[in-house]
Amino acid sequence: MAQKIIGIYNDAQDTTGNHQLIIEIGNSQVACMIKNMESQKVEELEVFGIEKDSSDWSDIFYEVKAASQILNRLFRDTLCFYNFEEAIIMPEEKFSATAAEDYLSLIYGETSRHEIKYDNILPGSNMVNAYRVRKSIHELVGRHFLLYKPHHTYSRILDDILHRDQLDNHFLKIQFYSHHFILVLVKDKKLQLIQSFQYQTDNDVLYYVLSLIKQYGINNDHSNLEVSGMYDPGSSLHQQFVKLFGRISFDTIQVEGVFASAMAGYPAHYFTPFYKLAV
Repeated sequence: MAQKIIGIYNDAQDTTGNHQLIIEIGNSQVACMIKNMESQKVEELEVFGIEKDSSDWSDIFYEVKAASQILNRLFRDTLCFYNFEEAIIMPEEKFSATAAEDYLSLIYGETSRHEIKYDNILPGSNMVNAYRVRKSIHELVGRHFLLYKPHHTYSRILDDILHRDQLDNHFLKIQFYSHHFILVLVKDKKLQLIQSFQYQTDNDVLYYVLSLIKQYGINNDHSNLEVSGMYDPGSSLHQQFVKLFGRISFDTIQVEGVFASAMAGYPAHYFTPFYKLAV
């Protein structure tokens, strides 16, 4: 079952001009945005939560479309970001379709129900993000949105981080969603890890973070934790993070377009994962 969590709209609701539809699909939520390509601003936003035990994507997609005020309009350009854990970052010189399939099968198990896609990360990084998506999801999106462009959320996160000139020696980013988070570690300006983790409680998050600190020898005095997404800075989890990291920052966004209205009821870092899919 899918339920609308956030819905912020433009009264005009005119997408016949130069507008782009941006969709992010994950196991726990679906987000939809309309971007005005002339102003480069997001004008409308919807976020749907998906119940944990939901598995039939035909039913999920039907429920989302039925409740959406965005997805039933026509768009000339559609970007779709898949936010699933079955992805690996490969050196460009080692990448091939066969190698990607072999690595994904080795890590996540063999399957005939998925299609393999890939994104080239930031030019000059010599990295490729190879990922797989259920055929049923890919076919659903393809039927409803002609000529859509598929990408993976990891790719946009890495493009953002690796574009930065200044990073602490030990830079850790955690991007929170309703039931999972994406964790990125850059050590001495080299990517060490990007991975998704499921969680139910703060203790689940702490377990994974403490394991990472131990495994990679993260130094408190030279570390920066950057947080974005569905995260409460007044939580006990935040107090634990304060003890573990030398510096904690929040990845915030520009107050513009639909986010100017959205941020009236939420902290700025809450919407960063959506905003950065559109910039």
